[in-house]
Amino acid sequence: MKAVVTIAPKQSVIKEVPNPVMDDDSVKIKLKYCGVCHSERYDWLHHAGAYGHEPMGIIVEVGKNVKGLTVGDRVSGLWGSNMPGTGGMVEYAVANVRQSTIIKLPDQIRDEDLVVEPLACLLSAVSKAKCSMPGTKVCVVGCGYMGCGAISLLKLRGCYVVAVDIRESSLRDALAYGADEALTPDEALNRYVRDSDGNCPIEAGFECVMEWAETNESLDLAIQLTKMCGQLCVGAYHTGPQREVNVQLLGVKAIDMHHTHPRENDLLITGAIHSVEMLDRGAWNFKNIPTMVYPMNQFDRAMTEMETKYGHHLKALINMEMADGEPYLV
Repeated sequence: MKAVVTIAPKQSVIKEVPNPVMDDDSVKIKLKYCGVCHSERYDWLHHAGAYGHEPMGIIVEVGKNVKGLTVGDRVSGLWGSNMPGTGGMVEYAVANVRQSTIIKLPDQIRDEDLVVEPLACLLSAVSKAKCSMPGTKVCVVGCGYMGCGAISLLKLRGCYVVAVDIRESSLRDALAYGADEALTPDEALNRYVRDSDGNCPIEAGFECVMEWAETNESLDLAIQLTKMCGQLCVGAYHTGPQREVNVQLLGVKAIDMHHTHPRENDLLITGAIHSVEMLDRGAWNFKNIPTMVYPMNQFDRAMTEMETKYGHHLKALINMEMADGEPYLV
């Protein structure tokens, strides 16, 4: 079968690899899509390897002990491994139903919106935010795909959401997914942190800030926007070089800095299940996301364009049924 493999930094090819082996407790899945995730970009820039951990496809074979899943079912979820760098860009995958989360997908939602792994990450992350009181003002720094997804979930929790980004296009996206305000960094600091003399009292700011922008500057901004004894939720992985942030301000403000990317497997599984259920019943309107779909032989282009996609598309997928061709927007 075919697989996308990075043989050198920024250089990927389609290779023939052995077919996965079935057993009685497994299903065989023909992948349709594998999502492109920013958490793998730094490694792709610097290392060879196999990437991809956001699968979606159709079951083509079912083990004799498997119940509730049949050939032809559209499925997504968490199989193989849901961690970055696990090499899920393959033509076929085998998933053990006792060890994996395999979710049958609702018919009325398009395939491109049902790549479940990042949705599960979003639910897991937002579940950790301290915003139990309806009307709590929460700030989201970074309004790409994950930031906009977080905004839409925070609105479901009854929050007043202030979105912050350096790009006008991303601020427009934030408003489209429910943000109450969309501000540049300076606008946010002036409105919520700085006093009339331009000082930044430590008691000013938000009691909860979520950061998704993946940069040194966004982390430092998020610290400035968090009030004394507030919570800073870091959703981005921040792969790559070490970050240098204002640790003194973190300490002076006694900020609870909490990494919310998924490590608790039970939360991730619950998030995967709930995300599909919520989309199915219309409770979560994170659908029809502007998505660029690339053929298998253009994984490198997808990774490269991740930094220039803003204002054009929010999410990128690799079409695992399309070895060659031109990317297309859905």
